[in-house]
Amino acid sequence: MHCWKSYNVNKKYEFNRLFIISSFITLLFFVFAYVLMQSIAVNPLNDNNFIVFAGIFILLYPLHKIFHVIPLLKYYKHLKIEIEFYFYILPIIHVTVRNLISKGRFTTALFFPFLIINSILLLAMFLFQEYVHYLTILLAYHVGLCSIDILYAKSLLSSPKGAMIEENEDGYEILIKE
Repeated sequence: MHCWKSYNVNKKYEFNRLFIISSFITLLFFVFAYVLMQSIAVNPLNDNNFIVFAGIFILLYPLHKIFHVIPLLKYYKHLKIEIEFYFYILPIIHVTVRNLISKGRFTTALFFPFLIINSILLLAMFLFQEYVHYLTILLAYHVGLCSIDILYAKSLLSSPKGAMIEENEDGYEILIKE
């Protein structure tokens, strides 16, 4: 196998740039989603259960990372999970597979949290319309988290079929058979 393309996310974007991109997407998504949901919702808003909202907000990032791991359970012996702190208080969880992985499985792992968690939040918006403001904040926050995954997947989707992915400290390499 030889390297078709090396994708170094840390070098290309850096943490601060990714943080700004993610924050901007979160803000834009919240504005549009909130206006849309306010026009659909018929029940008056309720601000009870703020503690539940705050707890879910804090747990959403670790839950997002757990959903990345679920499609990779086959490789559990090769998973490496590290926690790094930015700005002294912001924990960033890195999940790395220390083995070759198929392009399809890697793509599934990237999009799995986006599909599952966003679907649950959208369903909750229609079931609990009095909490649509909380759920819109959670959905926007999660879309912002997923924006980084979409950047990862951008170059992966244009790679040849049958490619294998090898992760390293800075990003990943797309390998193809000779």
